[in-house]
Amino acid sequence: MNKHFLSCLGFCLLGFTAQAQWVGQSVGFAPNIAPFYIDAVDANTAWTVGTGTSSTYSIPQVARTVNAGQNWTVTNLPIQTGADEDFTALSAISASTAWITTFLNNNTGGRILRTTDGGQTWTIQNSATVYASASSYPDLIHFFSATDGLTVGDPLPGTNQMEMYTTADGGLTWAPVAAPPAAPLGEYPVNTAPAAVGNHIWFVTTEGRVFHSPDKGLTWTVATAAPSLGGPATLSFRDAQNGLLCTLDALGGLNHGLYRTTDGGATWTAVTYSGPLHGAGLSMVPGTSQYVSTGIDFGNGDQGSSYSRDNGQTWVALENTFNHIGAEFVSPTVGWSAGIQIKSTGITGVVNRYSGTALATRTDAGLQASLTVSPNPALGGRFTLQAARTTANPATVRVLDVAGRLVQTQAWTSATPLALDLSREPAGIYVLEVQAASGTARQKVVVQ
Repeated sequence: MNKHFLSCLGFCLLGFTAQAQWVGQSVGFAPNIAPFYIDAVDANTAWTVGTGTSSTYSIPQVARTVNAGQNWTVTNLPIQTGADEDFTALSAISASTAWITTFLNNNTGGRILRTTDGGQTWTIQNSATVYASASSYPDLIHFFSATDGLTVGDPLPGTNQMEMYTTADGGLTWAPVAAPPAAPLGEYPVNTAPAAVGNHIWFVTTEGRVFHSPDKGLTWTVATAAPSLGGPATLSFRDAQNGLLCTLDALGGLNHGLYRTTDGGATWTAVTYSGPLHGAGLSMVPGTSQYVSTGIDFGNGDQGSSYSRDNGQTWVALENTFNHIGAEFVSPTVGWSAGIQIKSTGITGVVNRYSGTALATRTDAGLQASLTVSPNPALGGRFTLQAARTTANPATVRVLDVAGRLVQTQAWTSATPLALDLSREPAGIYVLEVQAASGTARQKVVVQ
């Protein structure tokens, strides 16, 4: 049976300080309740559900903001406390409408709940044939629109198929998927949010397989993406073909696994990446080809966030002090993440909101093609940067190390070669970033 990601946290998390890109927002959850899922609707509206972080059972709470996090409205979910009922997944489509799934710890099944008034009241939607088994465990729920939705749960004992149901009327009725793919004994969906683009949806399992439906859950294909997972994994697609899967370092370090697909999830390739990839969250950035990874400190220093503009090959730090469980971006300038803050009075649940500009910088393909760096690699760390195309105004050249630390910055007219001296820096890989009015170009350089 799957466990919440929060059960891994313990008390090893670090507090965080304010950074320019992210702002931590107090949600107002009860003590020792922290957000687990974040579902962002737009720049102003986001939902989160909080669950207990201690061994003592706490009633889950839901919070919603409609003014960019200036205020959050918190309500208790209509939970059966005698059954130690807990939430498992969240899907929101507007400021008023959202769904959650829950699991009853007294072995009486699971439930689907919907609100249409911003979380003030909830209606039970599953019938006697949906998650009705004592062993039913809903893992995920996703709505593509106000009417079309999908929910997936663990395989029932004695079966080799996951419980899958779809709806076309907003959850008033649910129909079982006609032919769910076979699932080997012990395979379950990972308790992290699925990835969805248009009518496509993907989720990852504990066996490192990715399930894909191109038609809102009616039909499915399955592909092996990664080895069997020892912990959580996160999945994100920037379009119907291109996606990334990140798996936590099984040894508790920072060597997270990264896998890439360019054919909609039919095949996957391990990525040898550079830079600070974080293992707790992965989100595409709408309107761009970028991804953002987020992390949380398990005692391994994995807190922070980073971005990639080359399909996961290179990661550049945004910051390294915030704890993020998962994240969702709604534009290049707005993103949300669920977070944790440790205080002397206990664990405080927060939501972090991103409002930076680093992700809004577009790539200048012409400038990118015109750049040359020589020699590369460079023994001793001295390079010459040249551009076949001259920029209209002086550009800014930044050099960052693999951790995203700014090593040096210079102004450059691009009409003449620029000498870069990294002789005092350790040998390794660096990212050279040229920021011009027309956009940004990047080159990877190696100091030997």
